[in-house]
Amino acid sequence: MEQPIELMDYQNRDIDEIEVTSRLLNMILEMSLEQQLALLKQLDATGYDGARRHARIHLKAPWAVFFDPETDKASAVDLIRDISRCGMFIETSRSFSVGEKISVKFEVPSSRKSYKILGEIVRFQKKGMGVKFIRRIPVD
Repeated sequence: MEQPIELMDYQNRDIDEIEVTSRLLNMILEMSLEQQLALLKQLDATGYDGARRHARIHLKAPWAVFFDPETDKASAVDLIRDISRCGMFIETSRSFSVGEKISVKFEVPSSRKSYKILGEIVRFQKKGMGVKFIRRIPVD
């Protein structure tokens, strides 16, 4: 089991915001829903104003994502390049339309936890598309 690191240890290390955010995200994703809700309540009670609520995490190693997992039989692997609590950017050469609703399935490598999300395409670019999360779908 990993030993807790004291605040002084963090202050003496040269760490950046992405490292801290990544570590926090991994810790949160490993929590149960009840633990996540308790943490959210604690953070909201301390006056968190949401200034960074939608900050994107740019992934050093992109995560594989699958579209419409029950019906999509394509062998191409598409990649999540960045993610936030409200959406993600997926690198893909597939053709989609802005406003189209899709379901995606992905696994967080550090926790091996799978997620299935219903999303909406909010922008499309040469290298991929922005997807806004609508709701989480239970993983079978």
